[in-house]
Amino acid sequence: MISIYKQDNLRQGRSERPQELIKIKKTFSFRFIRIVTDLYNFFYPEALKYDALTPEESLKLLLKSGKSLIRFGNGESEILVGLDMPTQIYNRELAKGLANIIKDYNADSNYLLALANWNLTKSVRELKDSHKKRKYRMWRYMRYLFFRFRMGEKKLPFLETDMFRDLIRGLDKSKIETLWSNFNHIIIVHNNEKYFKWLSEEYRDKKFYYVKIPDKNFFSVLPETQKKITTIVNEYNIDRNDLVVMVSAGPGANILCYNLCQKAENILCYDMGNFFYNHFHSSQQHESGVLN
Repeated sequence: MISIYKQDNLRQGRSERPQELIKIKKTFSFRFIRIVTDLYNFFYPEALKYDALTPEESLKLLLKSGKSLIRFGNGESEILVGLDMPTQIYNRELAKGLANIIKDYNADSNYLLALANWNLTKSVRELKDSHKKRKYRMWRYMRYLFFRFRMGEKKLPFLETDMFRDLIRGLDKSKIETLWSNFNHIIIVHNNEKYFKWLSEEYRDKKFYYVKIPDKNFFSVLPETQKKITTIVNEYNIDRNDLVVMVSAGPGANILCYNLCQKAENILCYDMGNFFYNHFHSSQQHESGVLN
């Protein structure tokens, strides 16, 4: 039986964490940006206005476009302002890569960008009304970065980054699985092999491949990981039109998906976030009758 603590974590949409979290350091540059961020949110407290899609609209656009998915959550915003996060230390090249993904996003991109629309379309006052102002503290940086990178001027749709979560605001697994239902080859990039085994057991008519990564600081092994993926494709002679890569690797997943979906590789890649953790444990709970 799953613990009450884990039940609460799942209901709140929390994510899996490594046993030893990274101790977050606050640099001088970060402290300066935090001041700038708070000033921005003080003078511009209104909800952000842009083409923010719902989870259902996000799924529909992904299926229609056939494009890869890159998600920007609070972790990516923390890296972009120079802060460590519990699963990834700040890295200048990582931050530069994340910034380039935002700058390069256009109608002809091979990927779609997702943001936490359900939070960013709220005002500062609404975010501060949360317990201990938690939502404001979490999303103030992304609000500032939205302004800094002029994301609203792009006039492009932004998908819902939490579309894959379970129980709160995400989609049912039966809807999410339509993203890979027409593909026979699936590569899972994750630190925990049990999720690979779980999906490969559920979809026995498909061929699954597993690429293991560390539970933190994935960006440090990104080149090796990308090479492993392309090696699998080449060694098994996989048709790229019959392949999807599903990644859960923190901010480094953004860079991996960006690299894979470019014309040189032409591999469909989805940053799945906490899909594996949330839906795996949800399925275990339902099977054991823990949740009503």
